[in-house]
Amino acid sequence: MITKPSDKISRIAILGAFVGFALLPLFIGEGWLNVVIEMLILGLAATALNIMFGYAGMVSFGAAAYYAVGAYTTALLLTNTGIPFFLAFLAAPIVAAIIAAFAGWFCVKLTHAYFSLLTLAFGQIIYVILFGWYSFTKGDDGIVNIPVPSLLSDVVAYYYFALIVMALCFILIWLIVTSPFGKALTAIRENPDRAGFIGIDVRRYRLVAFVVSGVFLGVAGALFACFNKSVFPIYSHWATSGELLVVCLLGGVYNFFGPLLGGIVFVLLNKLITQYTEFWPLVLGTVLIGLVLFFKGGIAAFIENRFSSKCETDR
Repeated sequence: MITKPSDKISRIAILGAFVGFALLPLFIGEGWLNVVIEMLILGLAATALNIMFGYAGMVSFGAAAYYAVGAYTTALLLTNTGIPFFLAFLAAPIVAAIIAAFAGWFCVKLTHAYFSLLTLAFGQIIYVILFGWYSFTKGDDGIVNIPVPSLLSDVVAYYYFALIVMALCFILIWLIVTSPFGKALTAIRENPDRAGFIGIDVRRYRLVAFVVSGVFLGVAGALFACFNKSVFPIYSHWATSGELLVVCLLGGVYNFFGPLLGGIVFVLLNKLITQYTEFWPLVLGTVLIGLVLFFKGGIAAFIENRFSSKCETDR
């Protein structure tokens, strides 16, 4: 069996990243640790979206809705019921999967721009429900002071909890996208007609990808709700969905770790730029345009190509 340079690079990157993140609390303060948690959660949400976007070729403009469903599910259960934290947390991906299955059943009947517009419509419906159903969701006031166990109230403890959850999610997503199911999604992305000719049930595979993506978006939402201890309807807005797409494109949609890398770079740029100017959206947008133009294929593809070229040169 021949090992490609990119495979070797990926293994080294995975091991190095895991060790690096595990040791990070020893070297940085709580302020930056909070930033890292935001980076990882955004990276997980973008990676979840990339199951649809990068692997199945489905551009969703409403992915943030399932992120918000996960966040609100955990928040509502923790503030209105006495169920244990971990049950409330586990309910997030389950409810997100149910909502994604319902919306996805309609959306996967359409393709291209019509698919994207229908996902946008479902996302905005969920936004309107969260925004307008004040007696249940507190409307634009959001749900605040979400109770989390005292064990997780410390930043370092929550960092390790989030890191373990995200590591498990990334392993599961990796197993999914490298399985025959993931290969079938790639075939559908490249040519759905040919995929159908060889016996792949294109619509069913797209629906499963839609639901799986919703599950992990729900986990990311629950993680952020417990981290931020508050949730707001803006989490489900189309602008948040657009942000997730930008993060995927920034990091690279055809690389497994591209969305994670995109999340890290996006949050880092956001935090740094907002320290120096109130016109941060203008500066951030300009920087992102430059990155997208000069890093075609995303930052991950650029790094991978550089390392692959170096490996070939060293042979």
